[in-house]
This record gives sequence, C-alpha cells and structure tokens, in this order.
Amino acid sequence: MQPLTANDPHSIGPHRLLARLGAGGMGRVYLARTSDDHLCALKVVKEELAHDSQFRARFAREIRTAQRVRGPFTPSVVDADPDTEVPWMATEYIPGPTLKEAVLQAGVFPEPSLRVLALGLARALETIHAAGLMHRDLKPGNILLSPRGPQVIDFGIARAVEGTVLTRTGQTFGTPSYSSPEQIVGHDITLSSDLFSLAGAVIFAASGEPPFGPGPAVVSIQRIMSEQPNLGAIPEGPLRDLMARCCAKDPGHRPDATTLHRSLSALPLPSAEHGWLPSPVTQQIDLRAGEADRVEQAERTTVPLAQGNDSAARVPGPEDLTARSGPGGEERSARGRGRLPLLVGAAAAALVLAGGGALAWYALPFGAEEDPEAAASPSGEGPDEETREEAGEETDGLGIDLSEEILLGLDFAGEGEELYLYGSLTLSAWDLEEGGPTHLFEPVPGYADIGDDGTVAGTYAGHIQVWDGPTGEETVRLGQDSDVGYYTLPSVSPDGTTVTVVAASTVEGSDQEEYSLQFWDLASESLRTETPLESSFFHTDHTPDGSLLVTTRWDIDESFDRPVGVWDTRTGELIHELEAPDQGALKFAVSPDSATVVVAAGSKATLYDLATGEALTELSLSEGSGGVDDVAYSADGTLVYAAGLGGGTYRGSVWDVETGELVRDNDVMLHEYVAVHPDGETLVTVSGDGTGLVVLDSDFSTVDELN
Repeated sequence: MQPLTANDPHSIGPHRLLARLGAGGMGRVYLARTSDDHLCALKVVKEELAHDSQFRARFAREIRTAQRVRGPFTPSVVDADPDTEVPWMATEYIPGPTLKEAVLQAGVFPEPSLRVLALGLARALETIHAAGLMHRDLKPGNILLSPRGPQVIDFGIARAVEGTVLTRTGQTFGTPSYSSPEQIVGHDITLSSDLFSLAGAVIFAASGEPPFGPGPAVVSIQRIMSEQPNLGAIPEGPLRDLMARCCAKDPGHRPDATTLHRSLSALPLPSAEHGWLPSPVTQQIDLRAGEADRVEQAERTTVPLAQGNDSAARVPGPEDLTARSGPGGEERSARGRGRLPLLVGAAAAALVLAGGGALAWYALPFGAEEDPEAAASPSGEGPDEETREEAGEETDGLGIDLSEEILLGLDFAGEGEELYLYGSLTLSAWDLEEGGPTHLFEPVPGYADIGDDGTVAGTYAGHIQVWDGPTGEETVRLGQDSDVGYYTLPSVSPDGTTVTVVAASTVEGSDQEEYSLQFWDLASESLRTETPLESSFFHTDHTPDGSLLVTTRWDIDESFDRPVGVWDTRTGELIHELEAPDQGALKFAVSPDSATVVVAAGSKATLYDLATGEALTELSLSEGSGGVDDVAYSADGTLVYAAGLGGGTYRGSVWDVETGELVRDNDVMLHEYVAVHPDGETLVTVSGDGTGLVVLDSDFSTVDELN
C-alpha cells in the first residue's frame, strides 16, 4: 500500500481515494471509501483500454454479469462506471495478500491449508460459472487470502480485454504458466479451462513455483502442451488425485466446479480453532488490516465526513501510513457499531487478536461437520452463555454479525411474526420489533427454505432436516438411509406437508452426476415421488395454493438456456416449460393468487401465465438502471418489486402488474433480496453495501436498520 501522489485524483465517482494498492494488466488499483462509509478496492483501467471501444462494450457487459456473482469466495462488485471517460470498477476490499505474495513471503502451504484453498477456489468458480462467466485468468496473483477463505478477483475481466488494443499490440493479459492447453491453442475453451488453472494455483501454493516450473513464457507453453505438472509437490492422497484430474490435457476429463466442490467437501478440514492459514500469512493479514485502518483514520482527521469537500482534502503522506491509532479507534468503532453485538454465528470460530489491538472472528465457512455439543447449547440456540463469556463475547441475545454474512434469502411466514434469514453462516428467525434473532437452526444447511406455515427445511450432504420454525425444534430428518450423494434446493409446501429437494449422485465409473426431483411427505416421512432431471436447478418454489412447483434449470453454457419448469405437486410430473428469456431465467416470484409468475432476467422481467405457459407482459427497466437481481409481488399482487444491485445507491424499481408500466424507476431501496410482510405494510431488503438489513414501509421509507 502506497500513499497517493500529487497526480492521483482525490475521488472517483462517489468514492474518495485513500491510498494506492497496486497496478496490474488492466490498470491501477486504489483503496477507497464509498459514499456509505465502507472500504472498497477501486480499479481504474489503463488509458489504452479507456480509448478502445471494443473494450468499453465488453467491460460494461462483463461488469453487469459480474455484479450478479454473490458468494463467500468472490468479493462483491459494489459499484462501477464503464461509460465515464476513464472506466472503473469498485469491489469489496479484502485486507489480505494475494496467494502469490503470501507464498513468496511466508513459504509453501501445508496440506490442510491446501485442502481449504482448493475447496474455496472450487466454490468461487461454481459461483462465477453459475452467473454465466468464465474467469480465464485464475492465477495466484488473482487470489486474495482472508480468514474466511480464498477470494477470487478479476473474474470476467480477461474476456473484456481480449481483442483490444492491448492484445492487438502484442501485450498479453494473463499468465501463460497457468493457462490451459486449449487457451494456448485458442479454441474449444470451456468452463473446464478454469479448473486447469485452479489446480495450477494449488500446486503453486504447495511448491512455491508455477505448476510446470519456472522459466520464460515460451518454455511454459511448451511444457503445458507436452509435459505433466509438478503434482508431486502435493502430498499423496485424495487432494493430489483431484488436482491431477483438473490438470488433464483433455478438457472432457476434468471435473466441473460443482463436482470438484462435492469431492473436496468429503475431505477433512483443519480445525477452525486455529484458522486455515499458516500463521505467517495470518500475520500479513493483520498488518494489512491495521495499515488500512490507519490510512482511513488519517483521512478522517483531514477530511471530516460531514464536509465532503475535495478542495479541503489533504493527500495522506508516508507519516500517515505509519502513524499508530488507538486500539480500534473511536471513529472506527462508532462507524461499525450496530444494534446487534458481534457474536459468532453457526460456523465454528476462534477469537484471536488482530492488528492494532482490534478483535476479529476467524472462521471456516465451509459447513464442516461440527461437534453439536460444542457448537450449540442444549436448546440448539448457539454457544451457551458461559462459553461466550469465556471468549470475551457480549451475551445479550443470540447475535449475528451481518457484515460477515453472505445473505442468500429472506422470507416471512404465517402472519409475519418472524422474518427468516438464510445465508452462508446462518439460518435464523428474527423478531423485527426487537431488532434481533430469536433462535438459530443449526448446523447451517447448504440450502434452506421456509414454508408459509413456518416449517423450515435445510439440506445437507447426507440428509434433509426439518424444523418447526416458531419454536426452532427439530421435527423430522429425511433421506439419511439413502445412497444419494447430496441434497440441495429444498422447497416447503405452503401447508408444511411436503418438502421437495434435488437429489444428486455421481454416476458409477464416471465424473458425471445425475439428478432427480424428489417429493417427500412429512407426515409419513417417506419419499412420495421421484422424477429424473437433465440437470440441477437454480431456484425452486411452491405456488401459494400448493398445486404447482416452479423451477429454473441450472444450465451453465453460452446460451444461458435456463427454462422455467412448472410441475404438478400431486404427481411430480412436468406440466410445461416456459420459454426462457433472452438472458436466461434466474430468480422468479409467484403471484399471491398462484396464477402468474414473474421471472427476472438481465435488465427486465417477464410475466407468465402459469396455467398456459404464455408470456403475458414484459417488464423493462429504464436505460442504465442495471440488472434485476430479485423480484417479489406486493401482498395484494398488484405490484412487482424489482430489486437491483447494491453499491450505496437506490437501484430498485416497481412495476404495475396490470399495465406493465414502471411506477417507481430506479429510486427505491430494494437490493438483492426482498421479503414482503403479509400485511403489505412492511418490506425487508438487504442494505446497499450488503452488510445488514433495512426495514421499509410501503412508501419505501426506512423504518429500521439491522446491522
């Protein structure tokens, strides 16, 4: 991290620059503070690219897609402007070294750390590929390290640079040492190319050298095409075998990201007590976090937040970068303080000292098997009070640190007494009047759903768990005696009598997986019907009357062919498939009267008749509004809420169902997920920076914030 120079701007877009983080093939990277007071890494493209019309078009397209990538191992794209004179993109700031820096400074990784690294990278690619992106330049320099796992950056950028002035003038974007054979020859490049690069990054972490050894690019290329990588650097065992499959010269012999994720999940992970990273790397993270904190504090002392005047800004100098602030800092603690105490969630965690005397939770977010007695109190509501007090925690309430949470869904049940929140670290019920969680459902499942009656279902590798939502008590456990590899995507019927799941198993003698849609009867605890599937699903939900199940397929390819399926819940049969929108169906919402479904796709949504499958109305956003990340009907079914992407701006819109016209255009705080209270007077959405929840009234005025 370097101080700003006299030639650096004070701000870019709405973001104030604090320091230089570095430079790369695409441009310069700054540490910046967003308009809503959070740190981000802001990348400004090179001048050569800024004047390249092909790059601008591709950059804008890739940003729109990258903004849909949400997961615990991919820093979120919080803001971007591809149309300004010098295009830029801002992502969540991760105060950690790259994998390349960590290995060169601290040495190679032990085998347990390699397993976590590979698993995190597999999950990152799974998320990226699901959004319709390829990374194309996965390498140690594009992998940041954090206590919560590896963080993959710069996804989608390599494709934007291809064919631009940089490549036409002989410059390269990417590192040949980590390229797949098909990338080198320039044809038949598929998603499996990223898996080849993933294995190369793991080999680097194990050996300290590129997978095919050091040397100039021409030598690396020859070795990639004709030789085998240094797999011997990885200790003998399942991890080496999996990386060998990823390094296959033939792309067809490599596993996809989901298959690799499932295979790695079966391997034991290191204890969460000591974190997953080698101690020297953890120290690097602490130092960087402290450095960023000191830079931010130095800027705050020269440019008060209320002033916001560029003419009064003083560029922080070297003395600011080395000056020490007090433990935590008064301003920093005030900014980060929310209504909820910082408590550990469902993942096992250990409390350690971070840089500058601050405290941080270091957790493994992979859903590893935990000791139920150690992870929860007898009531199943998280660590007991005595344990939390010994760890130095506040104990008033269950507590969840939403700033560390990757939210995946929100929903009300019954009369709306409780809001159910599902994310990467928690499945919990919340009392909005009290402003906090009432109970947790543990261990955290891979996927979850809440029925209208409050029945909660979660899926794990070996079973399906069902709870009574209002009490938090476990009621039924299903599927534990089957030979299914894993279960995903549960959907609870409105009356709480049926749970549907996708069951997946590996085909014997191959790397391929086969899927089926299962309907489970909760009263008899038996499998009622099962239907084979061509592929897994992206999203599933019952209609409010319980007669139909609506699904979108998870078909990851260039065509974005994700049709919407409509299933009869009595027979388990597919009634019809709705024609997918041009940009592929992702999220959808069913109308309160079970007659229509609105499907989000790109910058528009389409309204379909569920009985006939006919497309009724196309609901389009105004130009420049960005994408639709989630949709929801109003309680009376007359409006459709379109949730946009975050980044500190209002990007939500509202359509009138009858006319298809925009009632509110890009000016309401609806971000990522929307839960509509049954009385129609209250909505809950994710905050613009993704670190909490915002409670709104029907006029979209903020009622409360949960951080």
